[in-house]
Amino acid sequence: MLEAFIWDFDGTLYDTYPVMVDAVQQTLSDYGFKADKELIYKVMKQRSTKELRERYSLTEEQFTPKFHNYEAADQRISPPFKETKEVLEQIVKNGGTNYVLTHRGTASTWELLKHDQLDTLVEEVIGLDMDFPRKPDPTSLNFLIEKYGLNKENTIMIGDRKLDIDAGINANVVTCLFDIDHFLGEVNATHVVHNLKDILSLPHTEE
Repeated sequence: MLEAFIWDFDGTLYDTYPVMVDAVQQTLSDYGFKADKELIYKVMKQRSTKELRERYSLTEEQFTPKFHNYEAADQRISPPFKETKEVLEQIVKNGGTNYVLTHRGTASTWELLKHDQLDTLVEEVIGLDMDFPRKPDPTSLNFLIEKYGLNKENTIMIGDRKLDIDAGINANVVTCLFDIDHFLGEVNATHVVHNLKDILSLPHTEE
C-alpha cells in the first residue's frame, strides 16, 4: 500500500507556469533575447529552467536571481489545480502522508499552501533554499526517506516532468508522471495519469 506521497509543486499541485513563463520571458528580455512563451513553456516542461538559460548562454548567477525576483513581484496568486485539495485530503484520510519536493523556495511554497488552506495536509516542504542538489539527483528524496523512515516500496514520487520521475527512479521509489500536455514523449514512470484524481485509483492507494 502506498503510504508516502512526495509531490513536485510547480505544474503538479499548483498551476504556477503562467507566472513562471512570464518571469523567464522578462529575464531573457533584460539580456536582449526575445523568446516565445510557448517555447519557454515547452522547454521548461520537457527539460528544465537550467536548459532554457543555457540555450541563451546565461550563467546561474545572471539568470536565477532575476527570474525569482520577477516571479516574486508578480501580483497574480497561482492557484492549485482544481483536484489538488480533494486528492491531498483523501490521501490523509486513507492514512497516507504528503510531502513536497520543489525547486521553488520553501517559504513561498508554504505561503501558497496556507493561502488555500492546504498547509495542514502537507507534512514537510523541501525547497530550493535547503541547498540539496536539484532533481533528478535523489539526495533530497533520500533525505525525506531517511528522516521519516519511509519504506521505498510504499513511497511514490509524483511530478509533471521527466526530471521528477528520474529523481524517483534514482531513489528507488514508485513514480507517477502527471501529464496534462501530452508532449513529453516516453517517460519511464511506473504510472502515468492525466488528472490528479487518477492517483487515487492507482494500485494500493485506496483503503
